[in-house]
Amino acid sequence: MFRKANRVLPVLVLLLLAVVTPLISSGYSELKEAATADSYVEVAQHYRVAAQRLPWRADLYELSGHAYYYAKDYVQADAMYQKAFQHNRLSSDGWVAWGDVNYLNENPKRATDIWEQGLEQQNRSDKLYSRLAQIYQTDGNYSRAADYLQKFVSAHLDDASAHYRLGLLLTLSDPDLALSELIHASLLDPELDPAVQTLRTTLNLAALNGSASERLVIIGRGLGLVNEWQLARVAFEESVKADEENAEAWAWLGAANQQTGQDGNTELDRALSLESNSSTVRGLRGLYFQRVGNFRQALAEFQSAALLEPNNPAWQVSLGESHAKLGDLIRALGAYQAATTLAPEDANYLRLLAIFCAQNNVNINDVGIPAAQRAVVLAKDDVPSLDVLGWLLLLAARNEEAERMLGRALELDPRNASVHLHLGMMYLQIDDRASAYDHFIQARDLGNDEAEVILNQYFP
Repeated sequence: MFRKANRVLPVLVLLLLAVVTPLISSGYSELKEAATADSYVEVAQHYRVAAQRLPWRADLYELSGHAYYYAKDYVQADAMYQKAFQHNRLSSDGWVAWGDVNYLNENPKRATDIWEQGLEQQNRSDKLYSRLAQIYQTDGNYSRAADYLQKFVSAHLDDASAHYRLGLLLTLSDPDLALSELIHASLLDPELDPAVQTLRTTLNLAALNGSASERLVIIGRGLGLVNEWQLARVAFEESVKADEENAEAWAWLGAANQQTGQDGNTELDRALSLESNSSTVRGLRGLYFQRVGNFRQALAEFQSAALLEPNNPAWQVSLGESHAKLGDLIRALGAYQAATTLAPEDANYLRLLAIFCAQNNVNINDVGIPAAQRAVVLAKDDVPSLDVLGWLLLLAARNEEAERMLGRALELDPRNASVHLHLGMMYLQIDDRASAYDHFIQARDLGNDEAEVILNQYFP
């Protein structure tokens, strides 16, 4: 019996080797094919087959998942990451990517569950904290988002963007710590400084106000100024909870709702019923009607705001915009000029007057150019002012002066799309098509849609 078994066993081993050896060989062949495949889908398929034929290489399921991820086949990627998980071969980056593909496949709940499970692993990735912070912020759970982001920045002290995001989140719960994070962010990345300075001023002003409702309005307005309207809306919601009779809080909540894709009219009507003699309420209602295209009603609201606050040049600009939308350029021009009379030393209002003249091609020589020149004098080396002056000089066919002004603006900001656009127009006007083409191309590549239109028209 034993002799028979001893004779059978080598045969079985040989038969097993005959079956397994080609399988293993083909597995390694699949690995080689993956290295030279032409598409991510092919790479993914080769890794998947190799993992099936080489059982000790279950890590290849994750590599297959990555390739499917790059191919944007998120369903297959999810399946491969699931296989890697089942074989206990999912790496720290694999946990991140597994959640990513579910998030990209519009399943944020499963993505969140995966990322949180990833945090329980011994080899967890710090990226999980950032992912979870973002998803909880999107869901409106700002406290939890801030907690995760604090853990992320503690491991990434030089990440300016993360510090800035954390500072934004903390404006609602811990203004002092928010200020510290924001300042740290601006030190790491000077490009964040303008927004940080706006928020710094906002938080300092809020700290001086004794009313919780008013503090939240101030913070919300500051967040709106840096285009963080979702967070601003939360601040205004908390403000009206703190004081339901605060008309300006209701008005700002309406404005924030409109900015975030909701209507906002109900809140603005509530604000008007509480305080009809508030220039802020009237002005925000004007902006609401302006955005929905009801320019006549917007004009009425801005007129009320200007009567309530006659020395505020901003209302005159709003009146000018509304008159222009209604086709009354004479009254529009008068309103813009009134704004510069109220604030003669403010380059912004002079520049707005000049832009109005340029956009409507009216009073170029007697109003537009002098206003732009005055703006350049008041705001030395201000690129937008130099650009507008160059544009107006171009419209007046003073091409040499226009080229000089626009060239100076370009020296200060070589990547300014508007300056490139106006230089392109100037060169086209003097029939230097090669130079015009170069500037239009740069303007287009920097995001200027008008340059694209001109290129299609003049350089088909």
